[in-house]
Amino acid sequence: MSAWLDKAVQNVIDGNGIVISIAAMLIVFTALTLLSLFIAALPRFLKIVARVLPEEHPAGPPPVDERIVAAIGCVLRRRKYGSSDGHSS
Repeated sequence: MSAWLDKAVQNVIDGNGIVISIAAMLIVFTALTLLSLFIAALPRFLKIVARVLPEEHPAGPPPVDERIVAAIGCVLRRRKYGSSDGHSS
């Protein structure tokens, strides 16, 4: 068992496994640090963006004429249930 372990460790050393592992850990650490800094700075960045590009509020729905709504309701009812005046359309 010891010979197998010695050979495995030697293969890691021969293939620069330790250097590659340390480089990979540094890359991941740097990426996570940058991500953490970005997340920490995001609220300040969004405040600046809100000053430059203020949110536009819609004016609201246009006024509705009640006669138009009643006419649409009448047409929809006639289409669903048929004519109420006794005549077929």
